[in-house]
Amino acid sequence: MLGGVSGRTRTAATRRAPVLAHALALLLAVGLAVTGCTTVEGTSTSPGASSTSPSQQPDAEAPSEFAARLSVTRHRGGQRVIAASGAPATDHGATLLREGNSTRLWWCGRTGGTKRAGTKRAGSKHASRASQASRTSTVILHGSARSPGGPFTGAGGTKRGKKSGATASTVLSGGKRGFDAAHTCDPSVIKVDGVYYLYYTGTTGKPSTGNAIGVATSKDGLRWRRANGGAPIVRPAQPKRNGYGAGRPAVVHLDGWFYLLFSDSTDSPGKSAGQYLLRSRDPAFRKQVQAIGARGFRPVQGTGASRTRSIADAADADLMWVDLLDAFAIAHQTGTGTTLTFWDRGFNEHPNAPVTVRGPGSDDPGLVRTLAGHALRSERDPCGAVPVDLVRAARATSKRPGLRHVGVDLGGAPGCADRADALRLLDGYAFPSPEHTMDLIVDGELIRVERRSVATILASNGVLARRPQLPGIGVTARLNSGAPVLRSRDGQTGLLLDDGRLWPLRMPALAKRIARRNESAVRTAGDIAWGTYPVASVLG
Repeated sequence: MLGGVSGRTRTAATRRAPVLAHALALLLAVGLAVTGCTTVEGTSTSPGASSTSPSQQPDAEAPSEFAARLSVTRHRGGQRVIAASGAPATDHGATLLREGNSTRLWWCGRTGGTKRAGTKRAGSKHASRASQASRTSTVILHGSARSPGGPFTGAGGTKRGKKSGATASTVLSGGKRGFDAAHTCDPSVIKVDGVYYLYYTGTTGKPSTGNAIGVATSKDGLRWRRANGGAPIVRPAQPKRNGYGAGRPAVVHLDGWFYLLFSDSTDSPGKSAGQYLLRSRDPAFRKQVQAIGARGFRPVQGTGASRTRSIADAADADLMWVDLLDAFAIAHQTGTGTTLTFWDRGFNEHPNAPVTVRGPGSDDPGLVRTLAGHALRSERDPCGAVPVDLVRAARATSKRPGLRHVGVDLGGAPGCADRADALRLLDGYAFPSPEHTMDLIVDGELIRVERRSVATILASNGVLARRPQLPGIGVTARLNSGAPVLRSRDGQTGLLLDDGRLWPLRMPALAKRIARRNESAVRTAGDIAWGTYPVASVLG
């Protein structure tokens, strides 16, 4: 089991009433989890929307104890197609990252009417145009937009296409040889230490047989190089069995581990597919591989080891880590919409009851996530709300096929009830203080800032309109008007606060802005003087 139980979880546990007092609620919660019934509190609705996908159980195991329920508010999204390839009836398998002020989307579709990709294999010197791929091959496409509501457009799209959202750029297509010669599909993208990793399904033949999982790397998310020598990183556990194989990956990076959720139809007795989980500190899963089993994670001999435990009965799913809930969320399609099932760090219990998101689109949910695959933070309430935005496919059965967006906010999580959790969740936020100034949380410390304009510059995650409930967090330092701005001879800058420490500024350009807004003098410190100050955390 990775890590421990958070303070929020321990606090919630101590407030539970005796078992006898909640016997009825316990039986009801377990029954709902087992039967897949999710049309209860914590279920979103969208007028006129219905799912056409077959009903599936949202989870293979019932919660071990009563799970907290989350409220659902701020429904958003609609019937508009936000992205489409030249063959929109084939579009599916979305993965999305929020990067700066842009939302980036990769998805699976056909090549007709799109710009072709140039891809490299690891160790090759020249890009391959993948000219052998037929117009019926599935490829991985890319587009970007300001928000999950689109429209998403790719590089080189026409003005007319950009307005309609019906343009896309192909960024990865079938290679000349290897396991993915015919099809590339089902992307899952994260960015770790400046490198983009794209995990995908590939096959040499029909897209419904013999699939395996590969990974490619990129510096910009557009030009990809196949890693692991172009070989797959996950093959089917039972390769001689007929069927889909292994594919549909979803990846999260947490505490140095790469978590890989995927489907393998060859090792799922009695089911059409199962969702299995591996983790490794190696992005290509060549070493230090662990698999989730009945007693948590255990070391295995490679990614082809027999699958012993499925954590969701679904053909396709997406995965993200939710910092506010201290839990993983698995999004998969059920008969009533997209169900979110929550697991603790060790995948031992469900800290929250399942939630179902209804709305347009009915296949292959893709979550909007941070670069590491985590849930986005709420701009309104980082202590109590989780924004969940999904992109789903409306394919051949729809009159307007393509990808569509729907979103909700999950509320009711006491994320800042514990001191440690409050400092973690509010890191980089500024908010009003009791003294009619502003408070700023930086690396577990609270700085009281006299001027709001200065706090706004230093708040890397934004400014909250109201002050959260903080459990006994004292002021570490004060940034008063006129606080000195120091500059070293080699161009480093920092603020000298009333605690006597030097708080470095992330970018030298911030020094002039803060000096002007705070009416501070800028002083140059010699090498000896600069080195005498105790150094605190970086601001900005």
